[in-house]
Amino acid sequence: MLKKEKEPKVYVVIDYPKENEIINHPSYSIKIGTNINGKVEISIDGGDWQLCREAGGSRWYDWANYTKGKHNIIARVCDDKGKILEKSSARRCSSI
Repeated sequence: MLKKEKEPKVYVVIDYPKENEIINHPSYSIKIGTNINGKVEISIDGGDWQLCREAGGSRWYDWANYTKGKHNIIARVCDDKGKILEKSSARRCSSI
């Protein structure tokens, strides 16, 4: 009898900015890591979900024209039908 291999647990994590990082540039690229090929989106401060682009094996969101202050970022990965597979922990950062 063949042993069925376990599917790896899906993860999505915010690589950058780091926790409590202070951003002091006019624009910033948020880096997201995941172990599956799915649609990755982020929400900043509880706003609408924004699609991330793929490049170099990571997902990226080019964040421009952000407001100064404290921010919370959450990422999620969805399958091709839009079902949410996993959400990241919230990442806190500040911008000046």
